Amino acid sequence: MSNKYLIFIFLAISLSLADMAYARQTDTPQSLLWINGTHAILTITNNGNVNLFGTMANNAGNRSSIRQALEGSWGITNKQGLDEMINSLTAGRHNPGLLEEANKQGITGMSRAEFESKLARITDRRAAMHSRNIFEAYQAFGENAIMGWDLSRATQLSAWGYIAGFYSREEAVNKALAIGRVIQSKFNSWDDFNASYLYGYAYWRRSNTEDPNSSYAQRVRIAQELKNDARSPFNLAWNLDLNN
Repeated sequence: MSNKYLIFIFLAISLSLADMAYARQTDTPQSLLWINGTHAILTITNNGNVNLFGTMANNAGNRSSIRQALEGSWGITNKQGLDEMINSLTAGRHNPGLLEEANKQGITGMSRAEFESKLARITDRRAAMHSRNIFEAYQAFGENAIMGWDLSRATQLSAWGYIAGFYSREEAVNKALAIGRVIQSKFNSWDDFNASYLYGYAYWRRSNTEDPNSSYAQRVRIAQELKNDARSPFNLAWNLDLNN
């Protein structure tokens, strides 16, 4: 098989996945498209649909798949467990850990020059990257350093709760919109929110942020692609009314 033919197949598959990701749902209101934007990076990673609440059709097959994902990745097996996890994320599940590390390292009171001097003395490259990620997150967003990461997953789980059958659509929508209003209160733009999300992913994963083939780099690319795509939820107004 020629390289030209392989490239054609790759492009065809890529275009097909892009069309699937943006398949328009005419009954999805802008407020829910906005919510979809808050976890769009993961949705694209999973080849989901950013224009569909829950990112996939609500059917028996997807219900089973999402329940398996909730149990395997989150330890969630019922509505109570899902409620508890969403509440924990909304309050800040990983953000306090970063702030504690920032305080222990003395990062919160450092100027950039002081931090660079400190960083030069760290010989472990991965530890230095982790420390830089903490510094940059705190410099950018202070006490909300990686709240974008926590809150993104809270809206995602709310929507997945609907697909899993733990919530009615109305209950899931109300939860997601309430979290969306929290997001709007803590960040000023899609760019800020997504930056906080990426800092949080790198912190949680302890990512090698210099590796262009890492899952972190993949998410950075997806965020940029979403920003540049006219069909993306990122084109919705940041302060869109989420009360309906």
